Amino acid sequence: MSTYRVNLDEARDQLSDLITAASEGGEVIIEENGKALARLVSASDSIAYRSTPPTSIEFATEDETLAWDAEGWENVA
Repeated sequence: MSTYRVNLDEARDQLSDLITAASEGGEVIIEENGKALARLVSASDSIAYRSTPPTSIEFATEDETLAWDAEGWENVA
């Protein structure tokens, strides 16, 4: 698996290509001033999801008003 390191500006300009690289099994590290900000991996890479499972802080709560501003979602189940 190839790992690509790009700065934030490069990532903005080449996002489509970087997503393609990640979806083909590569890994993309997006950095700013030498500090890693994000990592792109394939959505089918189950190892990546097991190694960093989602936490409750990643999801909205009832206290976060932006999560509940949209009308019509109350009846969606």
